[in-house]
Amino acid sequence: MCGIAGWFNAPPNKHRLESMLLSIRHRGPEGSGTYQDDLASFGNTRLAFVDLEQGQQPISNEDGAIWLTCNGEIFNHEELRKDLEGRHRFRTGCDVEVIIHLYEEYGTDGFGRLNGQYAFALWDTLKRRVYLCRDRLGICPLYYTLNDGSLYFASEMKALLSVPQIRREMDLSTLQDIWTFWTPVAGRTILKNVREILPAHFMTFEPEKGKTEEKRYWRLDFSERRWTEPDALEAFSELFDDAVRIRLKADVPVASYLSGGVDSSMIGALANRYGSELHTFSITFQHPDYDESEHQLQVARHLGTTHHVTRCTAEDLASVLPKMVWHTEVPQLRAGPISMMPLSANVNAHGLKGVLTGEGADEFFMGYDIFKETAVRRFMARDPESLMRRSLVRRLYEYLPDRDQFRGLELSLQEGLDKTNDPFFSHLYRWNNTSRLQGYFLPEVRESLCIKSFEERLSHALPEEFSGWNSPSKAQALEIVTFLTPYLLSSQGDRVAMANGVEGRFPFLDHRILEFANSLPQSLKLRSLRRDKYIVRKAAEKHLPETIAKRPKFPYRAPIQDIFRSRAFAELRDLLSEEHLKETGLFIPRAAEKLLKKALAGNMTSEMEQMALMGIATTQLWHHLFIKNNSPEN
Repeated sequence: MCGIAGWFNAPPNKHRLESMLLSIRHRGPEGSGTYQDDLASFGNTRLAFVDLEQGQQPISNEDGAIWLTCNGEIFNHEELRKDLEGRHRFRTGCDVEVIIHLYEEYGTDGFGRLNGQYAFALWDTLKRRVYLCRDRLGICPLYYTLNDGSLYFASEMKALLSVPQIRREMDLSTLQDIWTFWTPVAGRTILKNVREILPAHFMTFEPEKGKTEEKRYWRLDFSERRWTEPDALEAFSELFDDAVRIRLKADVPVASYLSGGVDSSMIGALANRYGSELHTFSITFQHPDYDESEHQLQVARHLGTTHHVTRCTAEDLASVLPKMVWHTEVPQLRAGPISMMPLSANVNAHGLKGVLTGEGADEFFMGYDIFKETAVRRFMARDPESLMRRSLVRRLYEYLPDRDQFRGLELSLQEGLDKTNDPFFSHLYRWNNTSRLQGYFLPEVRESLCIKSFEERLSHALPEEFSGWNSPSKAQALEIVTFLTPYLLSSQGDRVAMANGVEGRFPFLDHRILEFANSLPQSLKLRSLRRDKYIVRKAAEKHLPETIAKRPKFPYRAPIQDIFRSRAFAELRDLLSEEHLKETGLFIPRAAEKLLKKALAGNMTSEMEQMALMGIATTQLWHHLFIKNNSPEN
């Protein structure tokens, strides 16, 4: 993985390009390169995995007519190279060089032949045309802005802010989206006039015409096939084994995260077969309600890996809060990204820069609570008088330490049961609950927000076929578009890993796995409330202890309330003072102060109150860093 940045249709400016690349040097601390001509200026900061000596970028074709700067990895580059070598001359052994020759051979149709994670700019000097392209799920970030006929692009928005013409202004409609969906809606950002290339899309820009066009080159497809269980099990096992194998291809060692759940454990088990020494990394918490160390150590011992533990206290988490906001570049309502920063720092500290990780399994094989909640809520709608409601809620949330929450959860799950025909039914419960937190916004902020339906806010990010899919498929698509890509793969994924020069690799997001999973009937994914990710767990029984293969899903959470009571957070409290809240002009000072006092007093706060406090604190931090242009160290 790397960092890329540059522009088209603006004069060369060496100092400005170097400034953009310097702002994202954490993404590629091992070297940099640039290219400039009369219309194009772009560069790359490198984190090297393949062809360490000669894989520098930007890189061109044989005659220098086509140039590429790419962030990412092409895992099937060896197969593609064999197909192209007779007709094209390769200058390096670098994996991304195949993109140039694929383009020469197939044009933009070649982008769909890539198996990997990537975001790139490809400049065709003969056609005077640039293509900005992003991988199928949006693992790698790619932002852009148009300004006076010029196109600027970068892996992170902070690089764009190195350009004086780009204004530092918050987009309030995106803030509203964050306080609804937990994240910006795909394609949009918290900065006005800055956008991101959508996953599975490429954008064409012709500098001399000032014209842009965005096209999709791959799409989600939930067309079911007829599978027998033995055939599905065999197909998944073969595909997944290969997905892990090709993600270990590198000229440097690749480690693996280990959460203690079935997904990362299965990745570790398969990865362990392809190397002499596998390093695994886990995170544990001081707070016992969030700690999974017992299960992590059980898997590490079973596999015989060299295991490393990152133990996080509330002080540790609070101390990285400013850097987390700086690297994620967006306010957060959840604490997951904070704890992932010390985890990736530990990987880096051990001289490693690549890790396998299990994101994607829960979305594509239906492991999350939201899919089970939807099934329970549909049952409640069909049979509102059923005596089974309470027992179903208990089965849903067996991991919760506070059993007194069950009655409240049962009542809240009954909200909106008259909307089972709504295409967004699965997520209305979450979105409506989160939207209520906008009550902390100042009245004038709320009044300035556009009142749009969920459909209006999400339609551009959803496939055209969405309306024709069945209810479980719609729920999966919504979770992929509103949670996996913009949160798990961005804030909790790429951004906090690359902050420490560490690349995540995702076997479950191999497009062959996605297409296979989407062809399965629900019975081979979510069979019952206690039998999620069914085909994955069946395959895992061959490699893992039964206690891990069948262990119920334990949602990854971090102790938010403890963070606000820590000594390290005390240094940040000034940003929540009445003076600073009034200066930012977003939140009701008295409401924010009351919420903070409740947390500091040690009183139990609800999950929604914790999200509100995290949201207020990180929005204030974001404003301090990106609007007022302060350093995260300040």
